[in-house]
Amino acid sequence: MVFDLWTDDKAPNNGAHGDPFLASPKPRAQQDRPPAPPSLGRQGSSAGPMVKLLLGRTGADFLLLLEETDGAAHWQTRSWSEGGVPAALAAKLEKMRTKNHHVNEVSFGAAGEWFVHGVDAGGTSTFSWWDSAFAASRQLRKWTALPESRLHVAFGDEGRWLILQGHNGFCGAEHVAAGLQKRIRKLHDAKGTIGVVRLLPGGAYFIADSQGSQWAGLGGEVAAELARRGDKVCSAPGEPSIAAGEVLDVAVGADGSWVVLRERWFR
Repeated sequence: MVFDLWTDDKAPNNGAHGDPFLASPKPRAQQDRPPAPPSLGRQGSSAGPMVKLLLGRTGADFLLLLEETDGAAHWQTRSWSEGGVPAALAAKLEKMRTKNHHVNEVSFGAAGEWFVHGVDAGGTSTFSWWDSAFAASRQLRKWTALPESRLHVAFGDEGRWLILQGHNGFCGAEHVAAGLQKRIRKLHDAKGTIGVVRLLPGGAYFIADSQGSQWAGLGGEVAAELARRGDKVCSAPGEPSIAAGEVLDVAVGADGSWVVLRERWFR
């Protein structure tokens, strides 16, 4: 079940559902710093491409975005597996490539849901498209009308979804994990910053924010990897070992395949 959405100028009608999981963003606390974007270091350097990775049914079903730089120029590299993402999303990404549009946000879900948000080559116009059957279409239409506003959309299984707007605005399905809802509400009340949220198979989740990171519902090797602290890694033969850094993002496929992205390493 999905909660009822409402506009800012209208009081919510909660009915029997309790408090809807929605709030407009609050300004960041003055001392708060947004979390660093996901990056994988190259040859011992902390400088590297920003990474966004999503997995589908298996580890072979993926969508990968790389924000790359050589110190002078910056560019975006996109790749996805054939049949691994919804066909409508793949077509939209290909169209954006031919027009040299930059993808700011992209996501897809187990039931074929999808969302993509981008900007034109000149950085003057923004564009958003999504699955027309998505339960939160009305809220997306409202928030995508704010071109300066950052959007982050996460899709989980069994109809779970979450939209983040600005630093800490949010709305989501009622059956998003209670622990995740509690943390997001706490961050919102404290004027914190939400960096990334992943809704993972079986109701599991991962969140990285201005207070650190939290996850639940994950077991086995991926849980062990997330729990590791202070590891040293060698990024290339002959290079000195460096700290792998904090966990910044997690991708998990429906078959249990997983990738953990850290500040300067991934596994």
